[in-house]
Amino acid sequence: MNTKKSITKLALAVTLVCAAFGTSSAQAATDAEIVTAIDKSLAYLHAQQQAGGNWSYWGGTYDDAATGAAAYAMLTQKSHWGSNAAAYQADVDKAIRFLLNNALGATVSTRNDAVNICPGGGSCAAAYWYGNGESSYTTGLIAPAIALYAAGNPAGVSSATSGPLVGKTWGDIAQSINNTWAASQSTANQGALIGGWRYGLNDGYDSDMSTTQWGIISLAYDKTLGASQPAILNTDLAKWLAFAQDPTSGAGCYQGPGSGLCDHADTGGLLVGLGLIGKPVSDGAVQKALSFVNSNWRDAGSGWYGNFGHPYAMWSIYKGLETNIGLTDTATITNLRPGDCGGDRGTDCNWWQDYNEWLVSNQRTDGSWAGADYWTDPLATAFYLPILGGTVIPDGGDTPEPGTLALLAGALLGMRSLRRKGNTRS
Repeated sequence: MNTKKSITKLALAVTLVCAAFGTSSAQAATDAEIVTAIDKSLAYLHAQQQAGGNWSYWGGTYDDAATGAAAYAMLTQKSHWGSNAAAYQADVDKAIRFLLNNALGATVSTRNDAVNICPGGGSCAAAYWYGNGESSYTTGLIAPAIALYAAGNPAGVSSATSGPLVGKTWGDIAQSINNTWAASQSTANQGALIGGWRYGLNDGYDSDMSTTQWGIISLAYDKTLGASQPAILNTDLAKWLAFAQDPTSGAGCYQGPGSGLCDHADTGGLLVGLGLIGKPVSDGAVQKALSFVNSNWRDAGSGWYGNFGHPYAMWSIYKGLETNIGLTDTATITNLRPGDCGGDRGTDCNWWQDYNEWLVSNQRTDGSWAGADYWTDPLATAFYLPILGGTVIPDGGDTPEPGTLALLAGALLGMRSLRRKGNTRS
């Protein structure tokens, strides 16, 4: 289990609430600036939602993915809804219903190596989203939104009105998503590509690090609703992560170092995956990946590569760092951008504050961010907003007791709100 997240979530939530009343957390961009940026971004996403509950992306080609990302982003910032709470709740209600009704279902039993993946054996239900043939990305963006929406209520019946998820509980849906990932995982039949996933779920076997990270994040979030997975999944995932990491630079690579595509986004996904399989921060693979991120921290986004200005990479790296070193660490990522996070906080500058400074400085007046290449708006805004809000990512290391996840979220959000009120630019 990742040592950062090994504390019981309930105890951590209570601790954070208490700490909020007695300490002040320094940040790069001022607290008022961050709150304003979050509020503007929420208002922007609200305005961009379509009447059917979806957010449109690439001419409607990837609406499911964009809707999952946008709903998730809004849910992570629920403490900032304020007087808009009713309108924003209606937004996510419509979005989740849209997604549930667009789900595809199947019955699965084994992987392509004949290993049964169903809890209790036999056959089991699977659920996923097609996403114009890129079901791994799409399902991976939707599962976290559903998990946050249903937090603390796995036995509740979903709001689906059509399709295979009608009458299913939130816990059933999370398990069905996990079953899809387990049944679609590449096996020894794929040689060196064992343990990962690629574009299509339920229709073939292949692996790359970019798409594999969405299986990883889905599994972590589904577990918060009580979903399980076969032990062999992590065993084989560990093999994939070892293959995907460059042994010299420590970077995560698209299809291993031989692919020649070793970049920030894949390294962030690698870090999240290492946490899921229980590697501590002291593990050699984790340390190498963190070293790559530190050495290449300042890189600007360009195509598949880079960090700042690359929505996909920044969100991936954020998840990898948050799950391994947390938001307050100052010792691991030291190669920060020139200017000491804008000069607002002196020696208090750290990696998350460096991100915050960039996000506040580069947000457009309408509350969105420009994005780049394949990751334009509204997806760019949906990736950036959870970073700015300091979203806590589950690492899959434990299953919260009923209500614990909701309490944790409330504690964290309350802590941020209280701390921001006491901070001013120095």
